[in-house]
Amino acid sequence: MRHILLTSALALLACALVFAVQLAEYAAAAGELRGMTARSTATVVRLDGDSAVIHIASPDATATVEMDVRPAPGSTLPVFYDPADPRRAAIRGATPLVTTDRTTTYATATVVAAVGVLVVDALVLLTRFARSSGVRRTVPIRRVKVQRGLLTRSWLELETPQPAWLPVYFSPELIGLPSPSIAELTGDRRVLVRAGGTVLYPAGRLRLTEPRGRRLDNPAEPDDERRAAAVRPVTLRRQLRTDLPVLAVAPVVGVFWALVDGTGVAGWLAVTILTAAFGFWWAALRGSDPS
Repeated sequence: MRHILLTSALALLACALVFAVQLAEYAAAAGELRGMTARSTATVVRLDGDSAVIHIASPDATATVEMDVRPAPGSTLPVFYDPADPRRAAIRGATPLVTTDRTTTYATATVVAAVGVLVVDALVLLTRFARSSGVRRTVPIRRVKVQRGLLTRSWLELETPQPAWLPVYFSPELIGLPSPSIAELTGDRRVLVRAGGTVLYPAGRLRLTEPRGRRLDNPAEPDDERRAAAVRPVTLRRQLRTDLPVLAVAPVVGVFWALVDGTGVAGWLAVTILTAAFGFWWAALRGSDPS
């Protein structure tokens, strides 16, 4: 639970940071548009680098507009301008307009993501860590560690008439669990496992197919090293260090988004921060194994 709450705090902090940056960019862009209350039509005279020189029909004025989307020379577009200073104008694709749209979208997305974190956390804490009710039974189990991609998880292989596998949140006692061991199972759909006096909480649903990935089984009897590790607490620092590989995908996702969205370094940094924080959170929810 501490692992989930800590990584949730990191995800919420990342959302708050990106939201604050987007809010500042929105305020700056909105300030550039302030006072442009008059409307008319304008013709694009020529393109000058990242700017467009436009001629406003009424009043008869010329303005230079910084553009994110380059218009076609000679095209006629609606224009917003400042009646006190027609040289302050904006047309479709102007940088301030694009910035306000983009920052509004990003800010909304971060709020939705933050709410999603809170909702998912509430559901996880209420369903996976709540007291389980139902039929109690004893079943032989085997602890297997499965590495798939960047994530390693602990699973319990249940030797029931129909073999089943249950992902569980890591507990040091799993390291010294003999294979097989006798465990007490409570519940059917949401299974709670008690093995050797330790409660093992589910990190996902019970499944009837073997998890894919590189599998490592516990030995039949733990040696002295495993017995010592089974009683040694695992710190959150070690847990987070185990989850560091999930950060490898964050810069790649950021580059992909920056190229698609055209937001450059700022977009890359925002998406990289969010992806990294949510990668930690995802690993905690899935029950990463630091052993």
